[in-house]
Amino acid sequence: MQELVGRLTALDPEASETLKVVAYFDALVAGGVGVQALVRGAAVLSGTVAGASVGRRTHRVGPDGDRRTDDAATDGEIQRHWPARSITDGNVWLEREGPRHANDDMIVERLALAVDLVGARRPGEAASALETAIDAKRDAEERRVALSRLRLSPSRDLRIAALPLSHEVAVDVAPSTVVATPYGLLRAVVLGADEKISGPAGVGVPRRADELPESFRTAVLALRLLPDNSSVVDAADLGVVLAAVSAMEQVAAQQPDVVALARLDARARAVLDELAAAESVRAAATALGMHHSTLQARHEALTNELGYDPRSLPGRARFQLARLLLRLVAAP
Repeated sequence: MQELVGRLTALDPEASETLKVVAYFDALVAGGVGVQALVRGAAVLSGTVAGASVGRRTHRVGPDGDRRTDDAATDGEIQRHWPARSITDGNVWLEREGPRHANDDMIVERLALAVDLVGARRPGEAASALETAIDAKRDAEERRVALSRLRLSPSRDLRIAALPLSHEVAVDVAPSTVVATPYGLLRAVVLGADEKISGPAGVGVPRRADELPESFRTAVLALRLLPDNSSVVDAADLGVVLAAVSAMEQVAAQQPDVVALARLDARARAVLDELAAAESVRAAATALGMHHSTLQARHEALTNELGYDPRSLPGRARFQLARLLLRLVAAP
């Protein structure tokens, strides 16, 4: 499917988007997720509130991934006003206000099929339980029940690793699930407090099992801070920087230091990385394969462009924080 999507992108962009919708829901179903995660995936994919009424239970999720608790429309209103499909024991829909988007019908169709498939699946699978255990929107009792299904003690210290969906899980018999996030489909893997995993991955801070949503949140943030596709970023290693990046994420794109870095090309940023990390300009020049005097002139020019010296003590702090924030702004 992924190969077919790639081949079609240049030929028919709209068709390739349709196939991406198909692949998206196929990945969620293959990952063993539950109805709530499917609805969240539809909401993130469509950019509007998505819903599913299954039996006596209604799931509604906004495009930010948060559950909606306001009153849902009746079945008749859903069918009249929004893109919707009937399923075996209810309906699925998108609460699209205004004209429908090109892929709304396909999203609803695949959501309906996926919800029916999940309904036919044996309940109590580990993936569905883990999905609940790391969901900050579920109440504490729901998460404790999920942990008991996973045979995990609520007081045990654990970590969640977030990986790109294409990455092979390198931990034996580790509970894992596929999660729809605003940053795409990710695989969440449970790790022991001292367990390691190969990159690319973000590893969350250690938490008691009944506080796993915080470990998952920091794991996703760490994954988005990856400098390359083979690294592992451990949120616990970031210390106070993690709190600073979390607090500034929403305004990162407007920060002057981040804007200044974004204006530079990749080569200039690589030079700055080495200047900020090396013991001296001469050592940085050796690492970069540049003449010392050439790098010295480049250092002065970049200092003028940034408005601070990235080799000074305060300048290093400014540069490193701006560099991390730029990764969040640029990360898919």
